[in-house]
Amino acid sequence: MDRIETGLNLIGDCQLAKIYDRESAAEWLCEGYQDIQVWVSGGQERFYVSFGAAADEEPAAFQTLEPRNQPGERVEWVLEDGQPVATILRWFTQVQEGLKRTSIYRGEVLVVTQLGEGQTCHIGYIDALATQNPYELARDTARLLAGIWDCQQAPKLLGRGGRSLGF
Repeated sequence: MDRIETGLNLIGDCQLAKIYDRESAAEWLCEGYQDIQVWVSGGQERFYVSFGAAADEEPAAFQTLEPRNQPGERVEWVLEDGQPVATILRWFTQVQEGLKRTSIYRGEVLVVTQLGEGQTCHIGYIDALATQNPYELARDTARLLAGIWDCQQAPKLLGRGGRSLGF
């Protein structure tokens, strides 16, 4: 399996598509790989990222991490025979620890997303700070599960830990 990276800087790489004043949220459209659109929606607390021509209607458009989060600025596209089958995106999370609102754990999660019309969804979560070689595990997950994952299932928690995911 080959892979390639593209940028996902909402300010520099993407076009602001819509603003939701009441929720202090917005939607962005970003250029991906081989004309595959990257759709990002979110605001102050949580973001959603999906891919494809109808990205905002795919299951991934309704999936996010439980803690406060924001996506990283690089998308890794996992290719099979030159065609993208999955993406790996590092998300940054903020998990409140204990009763003090000022005590925040800053986590990192690799989200593996399967690509396919009507089947673009999260298939795996990896706590990138607790797992040794998290990208290797993410690539193995993409190679083994992309294209066969049932989007009705919850994404798999892979690797070690889960603190970055809030547990």
